[in-house]
Amino acid sequence: MKRLKAVIVKEFAHILRDPTSLTIIFLMPLLMMFIFGYSINFDLDEIEAGVIDFSGGEISGELVKKFSNNRYFVIEDLKKKYPFSDPVMEGEKLLKSGRLKEIIIIPADFSRKLRNRMKTDVGIVIDGSDSNVANLVYQYNDLIILDFISEFQDLEKLLNVKTKILFNPEVKSTYFFVPGLIAILLMMISAILTSISIAREKESGSIDLIFISPLKSVEIIIGKTVPYIFVALAVAGLILLFARFWFGVPFRGNLLVLLIFSLLYIIAGLSMGILISAAAPNQKAAMFAALLSTLLPSVMLSGFIFPLDSLAPILRAIAHVVPATYCLKIIRGVVVKGAELRHFIVEGAALVIFSTVLLTIAAIKFNQNRKRSK
Repeated sequence: MKRLKAVIVKEFAHILRDPTSLTIIFLMPLLMMFIFGYSINFDLDEIEAGVIDFSGGEISGELVKKFSNNRYFVIEDLKKKYPFSDPVMEGEKLLKSGRLKEIIIIPADFSRKLRNRMKTDVGIVIDGSDSNVANLVYQYNDLIILDFISEFQDLEKLLNVKTKILFNPEVKSTYFFVPGLIAILLMMISAILTSISIAREKESGSIDLIFISPLKSVEIIIGKTVPYIFVALAVAGLILLFARFWFGVPFRGNLLVLLIFSLLYIIAGLSMGILISAAAPNQKAAMFAALLSTLLPSVMLSGFIFPLDSLAPILRAIAHVVPATYCLKIIRGVVVKGAELRHFIVEGAALVIFSTVLLTIAAIKFNQNRKRSK
């Protein structure tokens, strides 16, 4: 028992000597409980949709009210928003950029035909790039149409709803998840590899040799990060090839556009890794911190699994400071929808801000460590 007691005491001493890892071990389950508890919600509220009412009649107005006066949709009148251009074309652009999830098109003779008990159509175009959201939107449409029909006698036989699903007609989930993996893995690889690389040198003591070298801090950071840019891009290329030739996910966009945004995103991830390594005492702590700050938020709060519209308000606010939120939207838009550079000005600006801020903070922290070592 004395020998067993000695081993137990020794192990407890090892645990207590590493308070950073111990804190992360206890903090991670609490964070996971918080995030999972608020993010696992399969209902959608306030889905952004556009309506184009070419009829302008009383009955078509009632249908528009049905779509507007519920918790499912936030309706935008595209005919009023774009009075001097084709609202259908503008709506398709908004679908491609991800600003809208669906468009409801009411033909010019809609009200007249229904008043005269003649058959008429309603066109609905749904963004199918997110298969889960597309299925929910389709179901919500059915509920609203049925509610509308119930107020008019024999309308069920007269109204024909034509639904078209863009970008992913078969509503395959692989079209949604596989491109999203690129954003998740890029952030994870970029942050973890750089953080471990520098933490390893801190453990071995070789970082002191770099600190006393004539190299500037900026040169050290660039030299440390450039190799991992190529590694991360190689991983992204491998996933794209695997997605195309194994899962059959089409690549409809411009490769150069995807490369530009991916570089901005990778720089943000590498900067985060340097920042973590500057604070972490060893490789183990660096890896835990990198996983905690990149993988969990990127998977749970970026829209990778759960749509942002289904998140609680506090988590939706946090999602806006997660770089993967913007990268996911860009990658899915370029790969699945064939979206162009102009469709992602806001997301691109956000990635530039993230990259600049994180790189600046990382450089300052790294320089402080270097001065402290001297």
